[in-house]
Amino acid sequence: MTFGDELDRERAHIMRAVRHASNAWAEAMRAHKLAPPDPGFAGRLRRLAQAAEQEQVTWEHAHASGLLWRPVPGAERAEPPYELRPGTGRRGPRELWDRFDAAVAGLNRSITGTSAADVADAFGEIAEASRALADAVMREDQAAAPARSRGAA
Repeated sequence: MTFGDELDRERAHIMRAVRHASNAWAEAMRAHKLAPPDPGFAGRLRRLAQAAEQEQVTWEHAHASGLLWRPVPGAERAEPPYELRPGTGRRGPRELWDRFDAAVAGLNRSITGTSAADVADAFGEIAEASRALADAVMREDQAAAPARSRGAA
């Protein structure tokens, strides 16, 4: 086996991983689009963080193999699903939502270019912001649970 053959195999493996990560990301985004008003919000945020982290790792490998991101023209104007947009009654600390919004804007900018490293970094920011939000929302839910159960009694 030649070096070129080995490189082709590695790139094919990475492209399969890219497709898998892309599918997980799309599924996590669809969960927010089809979401009921609030149940499971922290879990959806956590799944989004996991999908973004998978995208990050995949695009870091793609970058290391010399692969480029295929630009998405006009992506800088894209919006996340409704329940993740500003002004929609999002639960959780405002400063964490500000961080999330900045991460979304960064991802939207990065995917208009070709740098797999920039895309990986942007997905990493989404992962960190989403994970922090998931933790905060889960803490809010846990704190509210005793009050809800007292009200039902």
